[in-house]
Parts: sequence; structure tokens; C-alpha cells
Amino acid sequence: MSGYSWNTLEDTVVAALENRLAPEVKTVRSYQGDWRTDLRQETWRLPAALVMLTGSRSEQVGLSSFDLTVDIQVLVVVRHLRGEEAGRREPGGAYDLLAGVREALWHQDLGLELTPLALVREEPLLTDGEFTVYAAHYRTTAVQDY
Repeated sequence: MSGYSWNTLEDTVVAALENRLAPEVKTVRSYQGDWRTDLRQETWRLPAALVMLTGSRSEQVGLSSFDLTVDIQVLVVVRHLRGEEAGRREPGGAYDLLAGVREALWHQDLGLELTPLALVREEPLLTDGEFTVYAAHYRTTAVQDY
């Protein structure tokens, strides 16, 4: 990633989300745990946006040059006691937060030397009467020269 570490990329994504989602979201941070377990233990103040770097892969494009592809997932976690539909559709629900994540990340290079982030997919992971969790998957690439 042109000399950028995963820490730098992760911190930059978190900062972009904080700038766009505050004060709607109470927790925006890097995360690499088991969200299902942590959700029940109330590890975060909700609503939350959790940034996860889920992997990377490289492809050699020259003698000492590689295209590095990095996958990023943002979990949007909402607690809404008025039911599943409210957790998705009401103001401050998952749909609003996903729209904010899109505004913050989609087609943005975040001031780093990488291709703008591309939205790969958004998907529901949990929708019940209390919690709504969606994942937004993004991808970016950068050239790494050695």
C-alpha cells in the first residue's frame, strides 16, 4: 500500500467514519473479535460502527511491483427496542447508518495513495426484535513497490 501499514489504513477509515457519523453513533472503532458474543456482553455503546480489515492479497505486476488488494468490513450495530423494522428503517437505524458509511467511504481514497474504496456489498447479519447488525464490505487496491 505504498508503504502504508494496516494500522494506518484502519485508523484512517475509523477517522472518516467518526467525522461523518458523529454524533449519531456512540462507538466507532477498530475491531477483530466475535461480534455475536460481544454484542450480548454489551462491549460497545450502541449504535456502533466497527471497522474490520478482513484480508489482503497481492498479485505481481512487475519484477518488484505488486498490486495489493485490501478488504474492509464495517459492521453497523443498532439496538432498537421497538422491533426489527424500527431497527432498520427509523431515523438512526441501520439503513441511515449504512448511508452514512457510504458517504464517508465509497469512492474515497481517504488521502492515501490507494484506489478509491469500492462498495462490494451490504448484507444483514442479524435482525431481531432488539438488535440489527449489517455488514458493509469495501475493497481498495494500491501498488506496492520493492
